[in-house]
Amino acid sequence: MFAQCLKIVLKLSAMPTFKVLVRPPMKNDGTYNVKIRITHNRESKYIKTPYYVSEKDLSKKKKDGRVELKIKNHAILDTLEEVVLGYKKKLLSAGFGVESWSLERLIKYIETDEQSFKLDFIEYCRRYVDNVRSEGRSGTARQYGIAINALIRFIGREDLDISEINYSFLKAFENHLRNEPVYKGIRSGEAIATDKPKKGRAISLYISCIKTIYERAKDEYNDEECGIINIPYSPFKKYKIPEVPISEHRTLTIQQIQSIIDLPYKVVTRRGLPEYNTAKDVFLISFALMGINTADLYEMKSFDGDILTYNRRKTRTRRKDMAEMKVRIEPQIKALVEKYRGKEHAFIFGEYYSTPLNFNKIVNKGLKAIGKQIGVPNLNYYYARHSMASICANKLGIDIARVDEMLNHSDPKLALSRVYIERDFKPLWEANKRLLDLFDWSFYEKGE
Repeated sequence: MFAQCLKIVLKLSAMPTFKVLVRPPMKNDGTYNVKIRITHNRESKYIKTPYYVSEKDLSKKKKDGRVELKIKNHAILDTLEEVVLGYKKKLLSAGFGVESWSLERLIKYIETDEQSFKLDFIEYCRRYVDNVRSEGRSGTARQYGIAINALIRFIGREDLDISEINYSFLKAFENHLRNEPVYKGIRSGEAIATDKPKKGRAISLYISCIKTIYERAKDEYNDEECGIINIPYSPFKKYKIPEVPISEHRTLTIQQIQSIIDLPYKVVTRRGLPEYNTAKDVFLISFALMGINTADLYEMKSFDGDILTYNRRKTRTRRKDMAEMKVRIEPQIKALVEKYRGKEHAFIFGEYYSTPLNFNKIVNKGLKAIGKQIGVPNLNYYYARHSMASICANKLGIDIARVDEMLNHSDPKLALSRVYIERDFKPLWEANKRLLDLFDWSFYEKGE
């Protein structure tokens, strides 16, 4: 028992000490700020208080040639002693681990007032979107921005304290989204309502965006090791985000892909890249290069004539391998790829379109016309990626894990292995060659 008590006494002796005092210099109005000196592990710092005293509240005493100022105003002393007592109680609630804290961490802990914490969630969301955009993830930033705009329409104002977000709030937001039409952006930056209802995918995506930002705010403003819990609630633990309904697969048959290859070009008289013809070619480039996205075609720089190297824009900032992919150019599509070679980039698309988003819009516009010709009225660019994966898996029997690699997906279980093991792209190239061998590419081989 004695040893146990001694251990507690020794631990308490390592706790910080506090002293209320004033220090020169005097302010112009003749007052001094009252400070609290905190000493911990032989290091001291001073915490300012909102209290000031004048000469009449002080007594002066000379010591070692210096004038020491001592507060004699008992009202001030009693008030500050209450503050110090609050600090001590808070430290006791943090446990004996306090003794190993740095002085900076200790001060941060005692000065944090959880009750008065406020965070404008809308403003925080906008900062988050700006950071995502600065990382070069403009498409992701745009998606988050759309979700935030939907949240603003729901609450009917431009500010929202994070403490307002709870289970009931999220359910009401979900119901609002279900009853709200699709909004379409216009060039002025505004948004106009259409007569189309929102689909389940949009509802799930919007709320998922809000959840991601909410959890990021908790990570930023809470410090559980220090006992600082500014955002104590976890509404997403109880609230379940609606599941995305299974939609029709955006997949073309081998015959439909072949029909796109064989489509004749439209005769054009204008200079530049013709919309229809470019849409056809870009769609087939994506299909033949293992489902590459328009943003990566737009930005890609490394191309030695036989091997294309790029880092997938969508995930390169979130993966340790920076989502690197190397694609071998097979003979069947060499003429098609060479047709769009650029000077500063691998392809010329950046020279003709102002942004990757505009490039994608023009391609999808041309694909609508192509889709009508082959009997797929909703044809868009994603069909190339989905069709490549489905044909490889279902018609060629290529292992789904290998197909995932071709799509440049990342398996979290293999993330660490990717750091240590040099990646071999040759199996992917062989699988892609088998895919391209299914088709007759003579339209392009003859240099159309």
